[in-house]
Amino acid sequence: MTQEPFIQPRFVGPRFEGHTLPLSAAKDLAAYEELVLELAKHLFRQKNQDRIRLPKGFASGFSLHIERIDDGSAKPTLVAMMLAGQLFSDLPAEITESKDLINCVIATEAGQQFPAAFPKDFYSYFNRIGRSLEEGEFIEWLPDSATNKTVLTPTKRKRLVLAHRETYEAEVNVVGLVEELNTKQKTGVLRALEKEPVTFVFDDPFFSDLKDALGIRAQYVRVLGVGVFDVNDRLSSITEIDQLERLPHYLLTSSIDKLAILADGWLEGVGVAPKPEALNWLTNEVSTSFPLSLEYPSVAPSEEGNVIFEWIRPHARIELEVNFADQKLELYSTNLKANDFVEKVFEFNQWQEAFGQVEGLLLL
Repeated sequence: MTQEPFIQPRFVGPRFEGHTLPLSAAKDLAAYEELVLELAKHLFRQKNQDRIRLPKGFASGFSLHIERIDDGSAKPTLVAMMLAGQLFSDLPAEITESKDLINCVIATEAGQQFPAAFPKDFYSYFNRIGRSLEEGEFIEWLPDSATNKTVLTPTKRKRLVLAHRETYEAEVNVVGLVEELNTKQKTGVLRALEKEPVTFVFDDPFFSDLKDALGIRAQYVRVLGVGVFDVNDRLSSITEIDQLERLPHYLLTSSIDKLAILADGWLEGVGVAPKPEALNWLTNEVSTSFPLSLEYPSVAPSEEGNVIFEWIRPHARIELEVNFADQKLELYSTNLKANDFVEKVFEFNQWQEAFGQVEGLLLL
């Protein structure tokens, strides 16, 4: 087996500052290897249009390996390997030409013409090359170049894919309700928070959680995977689910989570911020204890660092304050129509009783 240096891209961003490469980024390099080989095969056929088959070992003998990861964010050194005993003992010229042409494509800026030699169908490879990049991250394919480092950003990746098609793929993190499931075709429909229906496909390991969430208004799910977007960045479908998380009462727990950004003095210089560990405890309690029959309250902090759940009617106001210091649930209700005032205290293990009292008061 012969080996020679091929390319050393530089991954830039906070995730790469430890001089390590996330496995998701390794997928980008695997897609890059595939593009290099397929483009090289195309270039060979363009030169040798009288030949039907590629020379023995042209494709099967070639592979890219990560030899090491150097400092400077993360700089994986890729070496080209050619198996011994093949017709090609050295790297075919088309492999190097393929690398150079890909660099030219990536280096193309907005408003410039793409290289004519790069096939239109091959732009779809950029659905996978660079897909792991998050906002603010990029890849320099020629980091040591003084003139053009050939930078691939999430924005440029999207432009490359959309150069000859109307959709592009990107990683997704979407929350929604499971509205439909087709167990035979392993497809479904997710109603995202933006109220848009999104179709998805799923594998067997995710079926149980999806089925348990199907049609339940309080049972949201978070999906991490790969989605298809149109030119206006609207998510139309999810083609791959990598992770699935059930989020009971998400609309309520996310309102509680938002209080974590508060700092002491949040109320015109006064006001204690709720402690993060108290908020985490509260979201767990609400996830398991909040009844499906009860409408969601508004959520607000108190000046003492507690959390207040509030239900309001034209004639009534009900507050359930979670007093972290005293470990009590304090209920206050005023009903002008019934000329009624209720004040009651529950223990922290009496969530069902407290919520049941609220439901009864809402009926008055």
